[in-house]
Amino acid sequence: MKKLLISVVVTAACLSFNANAALTSAKNVKYVGDTEFASFCKAAVTNDVNLFKRAVSRQVGVLANSKQKVLDLVLDSNNVSCAGKGLTEFSENRQATDVVNFIQTKTQ
Repeated sequence: MKKLLISVVVTAACLSFNANAALTSAKNVKYVGDTEFASFCKAAVTNDVNLFKRAVSRQVGVLANSKQKVLDLVLDSNNVSCAGKGLTEFSENRQATDVVNFIQTKTQ
């Protein structure tokens, strides 16, 4: 029983450390330039698909008349870039696998 309890505590500590490292990484990001599209970059930094989807939805009616057209526009590196890279490349470099998978399924 003690071994099980110790392994649970160690596992919980490791998971907590990984979560804190991810949050710290996101806090160290500075948004410059046109921050109207910063939520796309933030979604890639935090690997948050829901944030990415909300960012797309907020631009419907502003950039284009559908989510797919907004997505097509923001994925063009000439329109939106994060750290000088297009959203897809930036997400891949940040290892935002959930965001990359979402982008790939929506662009195929």
